[in-house]
Amino acid sequence: MSIADVIKNKFVEEFTAISVPNLLITMCLSFLLGLFVLVVYRLTYNGPSFSKSFALSLVMLSMVTALAILTVRSNVVLSLGMVGALSIVRFRTAIKDPMDTVFMFWSIVAGIITGAGYVTVAILATLLLGVLFLVINLVTGKMHGSAYLVVLRYTDEAEGLIRSRLNNLGKYKLKSRSMNLKTTELVIETKLSKKEMDMLSALLDNDGVQDVNIISYNGSTLL
Repeated sequence: MSIADVIKNKFVEEFTAISVPNLLITMCLSFLLGLFVLVVYRLTYNGPSFSKSFALSLVMLSMVTALAILTVRSNVVLSLGMVGALSIVRFRTAIKDPMDTVFMFWSIVAGIITGAGYVTVAILATLLLGVLFLVINLVTGKMHGSAYLVVLRYTDEAEGLIRSRLNNLGKYKLKSRSMNLKTTELVIETKLSKKEMDMLSALLDNDGVQDVNIISYNGSTLL
């Protein structure tokens, strides 16, 4: 028997048929795990615009990855073909937020573990990661609160009043200061409570204050 026949017989021996119940269980579990990743992503998302297509792709990534791993496990030849096919695919989707990359990787890993047959590990690991991430997101949200950009436009006669109000805010970061012969425009980044927002809004009742704009700001650099 030649070496080629030995290798061919070895590949045939390692072929494992995929049963329908196993396929259904793998796909259903990967769907549920991907759906859980989607729910966590939706609960913790705070970007400017929620992408429905990206959110749905998290579920599909888990299912497609699980199916690929399940197929690769059944036959060595298919695994080599899968590697070759994926090596020529070029993914060019731009990821705007680093956390989106984390969720994509999380969904893929959940699919890999499910397709590999480690059902208990897949369920426990995915649930644990989700709970820990929700706790961390909740704790950091309470610690840092919501960041705002405050835009103030006023004349020279209100300079002293503006400074005293800003001192009452505590910590803030100056973003820009624009001045001309008549008015000054001040842009600051800070964390505001409801009481502090009302205090800034009340500045409009004073002479010399022309505009007070408070804008929710997700790209906070203020610690």
